[in-house]
Amino acid sequence: MSAPAASPTPPPSSLRAKLARALRRRARIAPWLLPFAAIGFFAPWLARLMPATGGVLGWAFDLAAHWQWLYAAVWLALCVIAATAQPRWLLCAPLALLPLWTASEALPAASAASDRARPAVTVVAANVLASNPEIDRLIAWLKAAPADVVVLTELTHAHAAAIERELGALYPHRAFEPEDSPIGIGLMARRPLTDIALKRSVDGIPSLSARIDIDGRAVRVVAAHPMPPMAPYWHEERDRLLIALADAASDEPLIVAGDLNATPWSTALAGVVDRGLRRATGLRPTWGNRYFGIPIDHVLASAHWRRGAAAVGPDIGSDHRPVRATLHWADTPHAAPPRTEPSHD
Repeated sequence: MSAPAASPTPPPSSLRAKLARALRRRARIAPWLLPFAAIGFFAPWLARLMPATGGVLGWAFDLAAHWQWLYAAVWLALCVIAATAQPRWLLCAPLALLPLWTASEALPAASAASDRARPAVTVVAANVLASNPEIDRLIAWLKAAPADVVVLTELTHAHAAAIERELGALYPHRAFEPEDSPIGIGLMARRPLTDIALKRSVDGIPSLSARIDIDGRAVRVVAAHPMPPMAPYWHEERDRLLIALADAASDEPLIVAGDLNATPWSTALAGVVDRGLRRATGLRPTWGNRYFGIPIDHVLASAHWRRGAAAVGPDIGSDHRPVRATLHWADTPHAAPPRTEPSHD
């Protein structure tokens, strides 16, 4: 029996024609999709226009605001596709940079040599992941690149024991509140910790604070891990917690770090800017995968600081990557706007 004849391969010219027709169809559709992508770009502003108790609408805008880099990628792709029919659509491509302007304000940079020569403190925030069996990855990184202060979230009893055993000599000062659940939290430092305080919200979510002496000045360091804003209630609780931490500091030098479950485009970080806390970390994703990640792990600092080097750390076996930020004392703290009642405006 003879073998069935193979299907003829379409000539290259036919394949090119099919591809050209497909591109033309998509080029006609792409301009109609651009306004929908633009809504995502405006979500941070829309969320901030909502009242502090914005309910479902405010919560929905805030959730939408987190995914700015995804909107930027979609916007660029649509502009390129639309440009195959009308090249003028490429003029809209620079709007993909809009997330750089809608992000909450960062701490002023320590750009001058004199700023960077001043005493500094290095802070790490790492979400360990309660189910992480590879805590040795975090331990190895902290040994290779020690920080002055380390904030740990999702800290379990097993993680705490391994960290104390392997890093106890390097970080002799610790305040751990481990839980065999995602709400465990810890703070460790290479300098003494005093005035250690554990506070829990009405829902039992902890935050841990302590004072640390940095070059003769007392600094309040707070480890925080609000619940993810998966419902309007948790969205409001997250914002309320961070605003309360900022307000409680008054004029005391303050550092707040941890998995804050809030991106730089969220109402949470916009709200604390009004109270003098700003980001010392950047806009690179810290949670998710390399294609759809969002930056929700942060180091925030009061007006007493200038921002030095900041980086996202390596894979530590968690669904988060740690963040690392260096802070330098400022000669004169930058002026913070007058405090207002809690608001998202």
